Amino acid sequence: MVLKTIAKRFIPAISRLPVISTILQLPSVRGKIEKIPGSHLLYPTGWHRIHPFDLCYGTDTSGVTSAEDLPAHEAARAYAIDYAGSQPSVLRLALAELPPLDTYTFVDLGCGKGRPPIVASEFSFRDIVGVELSPPLAGIARRNAAIIAQNFPHRTPIRIVVGDASTFPLPAGDLVIFLYNPFGAEIVAKVVTAVEAAIAAAPRSIYIVYYNPVAGHCFDRSPLLHRCFARMLPYGADELGYGPDEDDPVVIWQGGTDRSAVTSAVNDAKILVSGGMRVMIEN
Repeated sequence: MVLKTIAKRFIPAISRLPVISTILQLPSVRGKIEKIPGSHLLYPTGWHRIHPFDLCYGTDTSGVTSAEDLPAHEAARAYAIDYAGSQPSVLRLALAELPPLDTYTFVDLGCGKGRPPIVASEFSFRDIVGVELSPPLAGIARRNAAIIAQNFPHRTPIRIVVGDASTFPLPAGDLVIFLYNPFGAEIVAKVVTAVEAAIAAAPRSIYIVYYNPVAGHCFDRSPLLHRCFARMLPYGADELGYGPDEDDPVVIWQGGTDRSAVTSAVNDAKILVSGGMRVMIEN
């Protein structure tokens, strides 16, 4: 595992050196190397490419990290999903659907390298916290948060917590809870139970923003939550080619005191899961 991690980290860096990069781009060389397993380290595509978001902010949120490579508690890791960054433009569109956010805390369950909390810092959240099971990923997220804090001191600070999303105590007050398909239905069901307990404990408003909602049925089953948004959202023009598709699915549920209007179209939208990992929303 150590050698594999070193390879993933250093091979892309070496490939960007001017002389080596020139050689690698020769058609005769590239044609042969691309047939070799692991060639994506030299010729990254999709999630493996350095995202324009990182080029803009100077952060490190790109790449894919297998759940098997994450040092974490074995029992919890069994339910984890591989890390890959969500598209900032999709999350921005989803957050723009919510009411004024000044009284809300943004909670990213399974925050990985911390891209969603950084996007959330562009909005007026009262507090922002990312929860990550893997200490190495949480460390990267903290470094990214420090970069944002230094360059944008007026933004809401980002806190990163190492912890299990299924047992993380939800903060008091109004919440926006974000998930980018970070774990399986077993953990999502525990999150639903925690959200229901939070709603019952005190008057508050809670929104669930679920990006690629593979286990969306867990929220649909809750009598205390209702859908207020369900749509495929397009990537920004500069993000095309940096993810698996050209648009991604987002469903938003709401519970508590702020009862948003619900339309039959939102309720009737179908969450279609393909291959156990990818969702399409059919309105």
